[in-house]
Amino acid sequence: MFRTYLTIRIWLVLLLMAANTQSPTAPGGLIASNRTQTSISLSWSAAYDDTGVKGYQVFRDGKKIISTSKLNYTNSDLVPGRKYAYAVKAYDAAGNLSESSTVLYAATISDYQSPSPPSGLSAAASSFTSITLAWEASTDNVSVKNYEVFRNGQKTGSTSDTQYECKRLIPGTVYTFHVKAYDKAGNASAESSRISARTVPDLQAPTTPTGLKAASVTVAEANLIWTPSSDNVKVKGYEIFRDGAKIGTTTKTSYCSKSLAPGKSYEYAVRASDASGNLSKNSSTLRISTLKDSLSPTAPAELKISKASGSSVSLAWTASTDNAKVSGYQIYCNGIVIATAARTTRTVKSPFGLGIDLYWVKAYDQAGNLSGSSNKVTAVTLTR
Repeated sequence: MFRTYLTIRIWLVLLLMAANTQSPTAPGGLIASNRTQTSISLSWSAAYDDTGVKGYQVFRDGKKIISTSKLNYTNSDLVPGRKYAYAVKAYDAAGNLSESSTVLYAATISDYQSPSPPSGLSAAASSFTSITLAWEASTDNVSVKNYEVFRNGQKTGSTSDTQYECKRLIPGTVYTFHVKAYDKAGNASAESSRISARTVPDLQAPTTPTGLKAASVTVAEANLIWTPSSDNVKVKGYEIFRDGAKIGTTTKTSYCSKSLAPGKSYEYAVRASDASGNLSKNSSTLRISTLKDSLSPTAPAELKISKASGSSVSLAWTASTDNAKVSGYQIYCNGIVIATAARTTRTVKSPFGLGIDLYWVKAYDQAGNLSGSSNKVTAVTLTR
C-alpha cells in the first residue's frame, strides 16, 4: 500500500514538473557592498515563481560563475582596481530560467602598494647547465602573486614559488641573478640583492666520431655521413676537415662538400665539439675521389654585340649549363682564342685591327671539357 502511494506521489510530482513552463521573475535590487581589493559582495531581492524558486545563477562579465540558493554571494580572487559587470538569473525546479536582473557595474578597490623586495637570495650550481635560486617570500598588503627572475639583467622566467631553476646554461659560466615580486595589481617590488653563481665547469671532450663514409659522390660533390659522438653534457656540433683544413661546421651527422674538382682525390676527417669548446679527436680519415667528368657544357646562346668602338667590341650571351659547374668561357675572333670570361659579358679588342671580324664563344668546365660554339656574330670596325 505504501509503495503504491509513493509511486503515485512521484508520478504527480513529475507530472507537475512536466507541466511547469513558467519562468521565475527576474531578481531585483542587485547591489554591491563590502568591496575590497580582491572581492565584491553581492546581494539581491528574491524572485517569484508559481512552483517556487530553486536557486540563482550569478554572471560576471557575461559568464556564469556560480549557482546558489542564497540571496547573496561574495566573489573573491579578483584583481584590484578592476571594474566588473554582474547579473543574476533565477531558476525553478523545472529548469525554467528567468530574465536577467539589471546589470550592476562594480569595481574592486585599487591597490597602489608594492610588495616588499625578496630577501635572502641564494644560488647554487646544480649541474653543468643549471643553477637553482632560492629566496625568502615577499609580503604585500593584499597578496603576492608571483616572482620574476632575471639573469644578467634580462627576464628569464617567473614562478609563484620561492625557488627557481635556471636551465640551458653554459657549463663553467658565471651568471648574475636578481628577483622581483609582483602582486595582482601588477605592482612590482624593488629588486632583490644581486648574486652571481657559476655553473659546473665541463672539462670532458665528446667522444670521437666514428664510421665516417661517403653516402654519395658526384663529379663536384661528396656527401659525408658518420656515427654521432656522445658527451657528458651535450654535443654542440661537428667540424669538417678536407685535406687538413677546416671547411665547415654542422649540427647534423652529415655534410655535403661542394665545389670539388672532377676526378680529384680528397681526404676528409670530422671532430665533435661541445658547448664548452671541448673538442674530440679527429675521426679516422676518409679518402674519396670525385667522378671523372666527360660531359661538356651546353653551348652558349644568343651571342650579340652590345657595343663596338674602334677595334673594341662588347659581347654578351646566354649562360651555358653543365652537370658539374661552368668554369668560364673562351672568346674566339676569326678562329683564334683571344680572351676568357668568368661571366656572360666581355669587352675584347680585335688582334687584327680595324676591319671585319667574326666572333663566337665556347664554355668550359672544371674538367676542361669544351662546349660547342655559340652562334657567330660579325663586327665591322672600319673607322675609329
